[in-house]
Amino acid sequence: MPRTPQQNAIIRDKRRTKILLKTLKLFATKGFDEVTIDAISIESACSHGLVYHYFEKKEDIFNGLFELQREDYNETIFPRNAALEAGGLGGLKLICDHYEKFYGADKIRLYFLKTNASRDYMTYTSVKTLNGESPFKTLVTLLKQAIEAGEILECDVEAKARLFLDLVTGTLTRLISAKEKEREIKSGALYEFIRK
Repeated sequence: MPRTPQQNAIIRDKRRTKILLKTLKLFATKGFDEVTIDAISIESACSHGLVYHYFEKKEDIFNGLFELQREDYNETIFPRNAALEAGGLGGLKLICDHYEKFYGADKIRLYFLKTNASRDYMTYTSVKTLNGESPFKTLVTLLKQAIEAGEILECDVEAKARLFLDLVTGTLTRLISAKEKEREIKSGALYEFIRK
């Protein structure tokens, strides 16, 4: 008996989501530039043609992940607007809390967090715009505000923002590869780093 249009739509959605989530793992572990359609095809256990059926380019997969994140993993989206609204040290604390609340999370959420945290350094070869917020630019803005308000000492804000993101992505890398019981970090450690 042939499938109904609704059944076909469900199958298409499942295949598309599978490709997205398998590619998310690749982006989080290898970075955008290192991932090829061949690797996506192998990781997703589907043909190149099927990948191209759903996505024209890697950038479309990245942007599809951003849309999936908005729909199903919204809590992992980088809190740019809320942080900028809080401003200065308050915004920096909000960002630190955002990352720390996920240290016991499942791998998909950790992959989204790592992909977001490293998005500013993810590609030099992208031919289309990659959707999402810039953690680096947000951190620079907040650090400047905190210095102007006298909340933290004068520093090289770009270097400190990079170090913070390196700390976050390194921690997330460790958490992704760790066993579930080892997915912990001292609460407040990121905030202490950013305040100094």
